[in-house]
Amino acid sequence: MFLVPKDAEELRRLYESDMPVLAFAFKRRAVEDWAPEHSHLRGQLVALTQGLLIVEAGSERWMFPSQRCAWIPPNCRHAARSVGGAAGSMVHLSPEMCRGLPKTPCMFNSSELLFAIVRRILGWDLRQPLNPAKKHLIAMLRDEIRQPDQQPLRLTIPREERLARVADALLDDVGDDRTLDAWAHVAGMARRTFMRAFSAQVGMSFGRWRQQARLFAALEMLAQRKSVTEVAIAVGYDSVSAFIEMFRTMLGTTPQTYFRGRQEPGHK
Repeated sequence: MFLVPKDAEELRRLYESDMPVLAFAFKRRAVEDWAPEHSHLRGQLVALTQGLLIVEAGSERWMFPSQRCAWIPPNCRHAARSVGGAAGSMVHLSPEMCRGLPKTPCMFNSSELLFAIVRRILGWDLRQPLNPAKKHLIAMLRDEIRQPDQQPLRLTIPREERLARVADALLDDVGDDRTLDAWAHVAGMARRTFMRAFSAQVGMSFGRWRQQARLFAALEMLAQRKSVTEVAIAVGYDSVSAFIEMFRTMLGTTPQTYFRGRQEPGHK
């Protein structure tokens, strides 16, 4: 926590005030259970330097890896958990500052400017009034939040009971390699009916959804520093090279480099 009052009551008053921004540094345990569903009066920008943040809101699940920034809008009902000793910084924006910003969680892959702005805000004495330079920095922050990544790490969970049964089974074991016909049988549907219904519910084909689910599971294991070979086998790939190629296709880089990135000043 940087230049922020340590008294809990004063912190609560600041959070509930009309102060435009509040900023904190945080570090969590290696693995956390799901925090119960909740919402915040303020919007949250999380700048992760370590670990992984997983957020569920409604029927959507988002994955926010380290070296990226995540946005959770105000009054968004969500559950969350962290993996891999999550650490970083968090900026809370007042409801007034959140006007015109995204209404759903989103991720920022190109986060260098956001990280720099967050580091600057962490150094502010929040008890001092905002000068023109600080107001300009807040305006820059809001401009950046308006431009989220167009290919978020998002997985839609089907709501229809039979389709949800298939999705839950796959999320419990993403390495399950049953065929499309076998999964249609689990849902109690004909193959074509299953394909159409699943695609209509989640916005992508069943094959692409299963690939995305495997990617989510892989990211979580990689955040726990498991080897690429171990992860590839666990998520259902017969060869490490096939897993790496899928990873590169989906995220534009290899598993070995995805979590490698910027360091906070003073860290080695």
